[in-house]
Amino acid sequence: MRDAVANGVPPGALRSKALHTPVPGVRMDAALADDFIAVCRAVALLLPDGAAFSHLTAARLWKLPLSAAAEQDPRLHVTTTGANRVLRTARIVPHRGLGPGDSTRTEGVPVTTPGRVWRELGTVDLASDHRPVAGVDPAHEELVVLTDALLSCYPLTDLPRYGLLPRDLVSIVRSLSGERGVGRLRCALAEASTFVDSSMETRTRLRAIASGFPRPVVGADLVGPDGAWIARPDLCWPQVRVAIEYDGASHVSRSRLGSDVARREAMERYGWRSVVLYATDVGGRWWVTCERLREAFALQGCADPARIPPAPRALERPRIVAVPL
Repeated sequence: MRDAVANGVPPGALRSKALHTPVPGVRMDAALADDFIAVCRAVALLLPDGAAFSHLTAARLWKLPLSAAAEQDPRLHVTTTGANRVLRTARIVPHRGLGPGDSTRTEGVPVTTPGRVWRELGTVDLASDHRPVAGVDPAHEELVVLTDALLSCYPLTDLPRYGLLPRDLVSIVRSLSGERGVGRLRCALAEASTFVDSSMETRTRLRAIASGFPRPVVGADLVGPDGAWIARPDLCWPQVRVAIEYDGASHVSRSRLGSDVARREAMERYGWRSVVLYATDVGGRWWVTCERLREAFALQGCADPARIPPAPRALERPRIVAVPL
């Protein structure tokens, strides 16, 4: 605002209803008042050198999967090195401790790096939009979802193409020994996975394990004896040829539906049984989903899924050869 006056803008013009004040000292187009990215760009004009958006604000800027409550929170988290103080307003939540290499830029604003964001999220009480199920703590589930997203670079995020590796997160946990949030991060990392394409796939995996099913293979390529690609089920138990496929909004187009059906029919020719899930199957009526899964296992000759050993965590995408019946 001071710069505008210095450049000849009349003070009265800065009080126009066409302008919005995200924080004192900044004016922006009122039509963009609800545009999160535009607000961050405006507020960034007042950030001191070395400061960066952090915590939930950084998670939103990276387009990580967050609850509606987190997405609608008007507060902006800003972390500084400690040498400079950030503007104190009701909207800005200040933090200190930004170190060398802890920040980068996305959407034209300074933001903490994906690894630093993960560390910060361990200190946040994460809310969930989903109905809880027995054995799964909602806040823990949200943190595993975010951990999977960082490890797998979900398609809809703005994360760098090559995501964090499990060993990167292990190093972060070791560096935080005794610090706030490290226990949450350690527990989330223990249940996280690579090769995950969406938050609902993560929730499905966690809820299946909590319901007594062994840890499934995640994101495996199913190929024929000749090496020809057949399908990539979201989750599967190759010992009994059972797969879970989560169909989200991206599967509703006619061409995508046709492709999905063709893949499932190809799997059936090799004796595989697919359980197709939608949002309500995971977030609304999980008990019904469990019965469907148990039935699928039983039809494949497995009356007790718990007898199947859990799948190991994979650093490379698993490859399963489908053998004809």
